Amino acid sequence: MKRQGLMMVALGMALAMLSSTVLAGDQCTEPVSTQQGSYSGAKDPGFASCVYKGIPFAQAPMGDLRFARPLPPSSHQGVIQALKFGPACPQKEDITMGGKAESYSEDCLNLNVWRPAKSGSFPVMVWLYGGGFAGGSGSFDIYNGAHLASREDVVIVTINYRLSSLGFLALPELKSEDKNMSTGNMGILDQIRALEWVRDNIAGFGGDPGNVTVFGQSAGAMSICTLLASPEAKGLFHRAMMMSGPCRLMTTLEDGYRKSRAFAATLGCEGPEVLKCLRSKPTEAFVKKAANDMLAGGTGWAPTVDGSVLTAMPVELIQQGKYNQVPIIIGTTRDELRSYAIAIPGLGLWSKSMVNGLMKMLAGDNAPQILAMYDYQEFRRPIDLAFAFGNQMTFDAPAFLMAQAMAGKNPVYWYRFDWDETRMPHKIGAMHAIDVPFVFGALNADSRLMKLLASKKTVEKATPLAYAMMKYAAEFARTGNPNSDGQPKWPAYTTEKKERIYLDDPITVRPLSEAEVKRYQWYAEHSFEDVMAGKLSQSIESK
Repeated sequence: MKRQGLMMVALGMALAMLSSTVLAGDQCTEPVSTQQGSYSGAKDPGFASCVYKGIPFAQAPMGDLRFARPLPPSSHQGVIQALKFGPACPQKEDITMGGKAESYSEDCLNLNVWRPAKSGSFPVMVWLYGGGFAGGSGSFDIYNGAHLASREDVVIVTINYRLSSLGFLALPELKSEDKNMSTGNMGILDQIRALEWVRDNIAGFGGDPGNVTVFGQSAGAMSICTLLASPEAKGLFHRAMMMSGPCRLMTTLEDGYRKSRAFAATLGCEGPEVLKCLRSKPTEAFVKKAANDMLAGGTGWAPTVDGSVLTAMPVELIQQGKYNQVPIIIGTTRDELRSYAIAIPGLGLWSKSMVNGLMKMLAGDNAPQILAMYDYQEFRRPIDLAFAFGNQMTFDAPAFLMAQAMAGKNPVYWYRFDWDETRMPHKIGAMHAIDVPFVFGALNADSRLMKLLASKKTVEKATPLAYAMMKYAAEFARTGNPNSDGQPKWPAYTTEKKERIYLDDPITVRPLSEAEVKRYQWYAEHSFEDVMAGKLSQSIESK
């Protein structure tokens, strides 16, 4: 009888597990109602999560809607099976290392939802991809939300937004067309429209519309800087996580007009019919021109201070306290610019004199002042000094500026990602975007980034840190504080202690050194353009 009782218990447990699996699958295929109609999803293979792919959040920005503010999508009858990713926005394929889309089209304003395969109301995390405002898609494998949704009980939403000239063209003719007099920010308005869709519909997918976190990397983090400073985004999100996104590289309206006029002229579009001409051009014309800009080392496209979406540069508004004050995570990787080491052979062999010459070329008369803040003995190779200069001026100093300005107004948590145990630890280090697969738990993603970095041994060694970072991100989304039991404590940033967490093996916390503070303050007080143009004359010693 005892054995028979044990067998009955085991059978009951097996049936319960089977029943749970069936219920999870049924829950994923159960239609979800939205304001536009109903969608059904599927259980994500290998994960305790449901996925819904390619749901439109706006009408196709084509024809007369090209360059226009996105409009809510049309309604439909019946239930649509959301089982296939929608097209990515037009771009030069493989411009980023995060993956490759199945198709590309201007009809690209769609999103994807991953949710835990169980009942409940969960925090929502909306991902904004990087790619220099020229590439990327919410469908890329490296942004697969199944890992994070199933492991941490959060709802993940990845979206598409318009890119390059199709997303950031600024013309007075477009400004006069828009109801709010906006121009040069169509890609940002796409993000706002997606957040409105989340507010209105995410409850049906198990998400809490009152607890939405925006998180993004590189151009995605720059987008979040814009959303933080934008009155049009007020109330649409409740926390923000910015990864490697300098908030100082937005475009003035004057520069936006100048660049956009020149761009339109290259397509043969000028004069009073410029918009009609641009809207008549095939999509391929914009993609080819954007690709040529990138290949030529062009400055690319970015959000515009248009007086509507942005009333001033985000950093200025944040310093004035005129921003959407929500809990913030902000961070960088230790070696953001090391990816250039792959593209330029022999950099590791450069001598001090060669690096000094490079610094003179980059910073002109400022080179001696900048070099005085560093010591070659700090670095493994001379070229590493130049990388440190680029990292700290472009990424670390803006993050420092943001943390200093926000501390005391809203919770701020600052990190630096230092993990570098890749196939090429000394060559690429903790390079730009390396932290993304850790946050998503996508260390086995089918992407150029992971193929470059990862081996089976690498993934095994990296997994504990990935789990810790997933936990930090999800707990932050839940409560506005990344800390939870069993994790190393991540203190909030204060202007007195100036502490940040170092995400590595092991995870550590320490305050900035005096040398770091000196460098960050100097870079933060001077514009990127002035530093690089060699216009500054004030010495370090006089400050």
